[in-house]
Amino acid sequence: MRRMLWILVIALSFGVAFAVDADFYVTKVSPTVLQPDSMAELNFTLKNLAPNYAAYTRVSLDPDDVSPIDPVVTSKKYVGKVREGTPSEQYFGVILQNEEVDVSYKVYVKPGTKEGVYYVPLLIEWKDEYLNPKSQTVNLAVLVKGNIDLGVANVITVPAEIRSGGKDVKLVVSITNTGESEARNLRAKLLLPEAFSPSSSGSTEAFLGTVQTSSMVNAEFQIDVAEKAEARRYSLPLELSYVDSAGEEHTERKEIEILVKPKPYFEVQRVSVEPESPSPGDSVLLKISVKNSGGEKAENTDIRVIREASQPFEFDVRSDYIGTLEPGDEGEAALKFTVKSDAIPKEYRLRLSIRCTGDSEAGDDSVYVQEVTVPVTVTASEASAASGYKEKAYLGIAAMAVILLAALWRKKK
Repeated sequence: MRRMLWILVIALSFGVAFAVDADFYVTKVSPTVLQPDSMAELNFTLKNLAPNYAAYTRVSLDPDDVSPIDPVVTSKKYVGKVREGTPSEQYFGVILQNEEVDVSYKVYVKPGTKEGVYYVPLLIEWKDEYLNPKSQTVNLAVLVKGNIDLGVANVITVPAEIRSGGKDVKLVVSITNTGESEARNLRAKLLLPEAFSPSSSGSTEAFLGTVQTSSMVNAEFQIDVAEKAEARRYSLPLELSYVDSAGEEHTERKEIEILVKPKPYFEVQRVSVEPESPSPGDSVLLKISVKNSGGEKAENTDIRVIREASQPFEFDVRSDYIGTLEPGDEGEAALKFTVKSDAIPKEYRLRLSIRCTGDSEAGDDSVYVQEVTVPVTVTASEASAASGYKEKAYLGIAAMAVILLAALWRKKK
């Protein structure tokens, strides 16, 4: 019996020893979502679920700085409802069983914090009823949800210099995500103003997939530049559409700039032929007057014929040198050819190639080739016309004779 009493006393003693520790839980946390590189008021509630109280209670938020969420001023403060003492002893607190304490910290989320749930340690220190120091660490679950920040880092063009009339110009646009959250299903669409057009179907759209934080992707487009596009700097809208980590769709616009430089451009002003109405077998002098209506000087300009096997012309002079044409200047070229004797009278479209080099003083050593067409009408010769009239007359007489013979035969019968 005595031994049983000793065992009971020891068990009760251990029970009391175990019962003196308070036991804290976090029951509320707000806000539950924070953003990187931002400040917020982090509020939470502590509750003591143990049957014993905690005295001289104080808490420390992330004292070892293991999370990206930091208190702005200090991580230590005393909390609790004062049960004893005077108001001047406001830092002393006692938290009883089932008692709740509201705690608030002004916190700052470090920039560059990746999206995810972070468990912020909260160190709770107090003294038990025997003034023995006690401590407990609980974790505050806080979701950090970052922003998506897309931007245009660079634009590369191929060729490096874009000029009016350019075909299949490649634009390589580098798109970066400097935010803290990934952009999913990213699509880029280039919106073209009037002076530009897609080189082919779908050449102004690109699917880029998922763009992680602190990463970059390249979108490639191909466009054509109008022949008479004004030489200046253009701003092209770039539409970006994507889905965030919560599945919400977003669309935003950026601007990219490209510089269109001038180049020579030719327009046919006048065309004359001598004789005015060439016939088969005639020798013809063709004069073409062209104007440089482009924005750049044309050097070493010449005009040459593009021969077509189906056209009845034999050229004695296939090309002519014009020289240098400033913007707005006109130049004339003369070509000589003979109309073949078996040429069919009709209008023919003669293809001409105008070739020049750019303004060397401006550093433009490009070669520009432009094709134009001019009309040449071949008419029937007088001899051919007279022969045609005779043939028609003979056919008429023959037809009348046939009719007359048929009538006589019918009458005789």
